[in-house]
Amino acid sequence: MFSGKGMIRTAAVLAAFMLLPAVAQGQELKIGYLDMDRLRQSYQGFRDAEQAFQKQVTAMQEQVQSRQQEVEMLKQQYEARKTMLTAARRQQDEQNIMQKEQELMQFAQSQQMQLAQQEVELTRPLQESIFNVVQALAKAENYTYVFDAGSLIYVDPLRAQDLTGQVLEELQKEAN
Repeated sequence: MFSGKGMIRTAAVLAAFMLLPAVAQGQELKIGYLDMDRLRQSYQGFRDAEQAFQKQVTAMQEQVQSRQQEVEMLKQQYEARKTMLTAARRQQDEQNIMQKEQELMQFAQSQQMQLAQQEVELTRPLQESIFNVVQALAKAENYTYVFDAGSLIYVDPLRAQDLTGQVLEELQKEAN
């Protein structure tokens, strides 16, 4: 595991190596950055995807809760009548309850995996659109590098340009 200082040092070294080819060739270094958090909050496509995803999360939670209630009902029924049951019948009911609990856990896990896949499916087209807009903008305005602001430790506002507004404008044009 990297320590905090080690990670910062590693990031600085990697950034320096990335910048060396442009500096060595005497090219003008033009750096831009994109604030993905602000973009997610401002772009309607992300808000729509988040809303659709939350509907799926709510539906999944309701299904899991319903199954949990069924298992709890089985447990309560078993507890209420277990003193009247034979040992064989108690064992059978306990195994049935354990099986239902395992099925519930498996169902919840499969739902989580489906949600993760659906989240990817909802956001992938948005991420591809952002990448395409950033790539076109970078080529048109000769940016050497465009970074995600969330991964930057420091940005010199005089030497790096915030491209978030421009990217947002282009995405909104595409959406209309």
